[in-house]
Amino acid sequence: MPRSVSKYVVCPKCNQQTSTDIVISGNTTEDSDLRNVVFSESIFRWKCKKCGFSSKYQHPFLYNDVERKFMVYYIPQVERQKVVDAKLEAEFAGLSDIRKRIVPDINSMKEKIIVFERGINDLALELTKLAVSEIVSKETGHTVYSGYFTDMNEEQNTISFQFFVGGDKRSYIQSARLEVYKHSLEMVKKKFAGDEKQQGFLNIGRQWAKNALDTYKGSR
Repeated sequence: MPRSVSKYVVCPKCNQQTSTDIVISGNTTEDSDLRNVVFSESIFRWKCKKCGFSSKYQHPFLYNDVERKFMVYYIPQVERQKVVDAKLEAEFAGLSDIRKRIVPDINSMKEKIIVFERGINDLALELTKLAVSEIVSKETGHTVYSGYFTDMNEEQNTISFQFFVGGDKRSYIQSARLEVYKHSLEMVKKKFAGDEKQQGFLNIGRQWAKNALDTYKGSR
């Protein structure tokens, strides 16, 4: 069953403090509906017991897919590139092949879940996303603020992303040939395979991709 803790939350509408149960972790083996409540974000919805006001209450949450051997730890607005949780590391010490990630927002958590479910290497994906985002920035003339994987189609030989660009952060869909991802995957195997074996939860996102690309360029 999902693990919950009791916390006191102050309602922004009536200013009353009430206790509420916050779900802080769950695994897909024990809870078959876990994926649905995460993707619907109902697990982050909160309702005041006094006045009935409801809103999204963002809090740390650990998603554990036991069968596929990956864990995604959502820590709101986390900036650290690695988080080592000694208790969790000890609990899963015998499973060194578990992929453990930290993410700063809910959309990134959903993305990691989809990527791992489809057997995609997320290090190579982030390098690919960075390359494609630079193309989008040049084509639109605007800053790319964020981007997320949407599809990989081997029949059409494409990998696609949804980016949010410009001051209004409008949606922009961009695809690239799968060769871009395959090239990124080779880069990961040659230079960054050790990153997967690090202890702790890794923040494999845009900043990791930028650092990895700089390292790769500097080593050639």
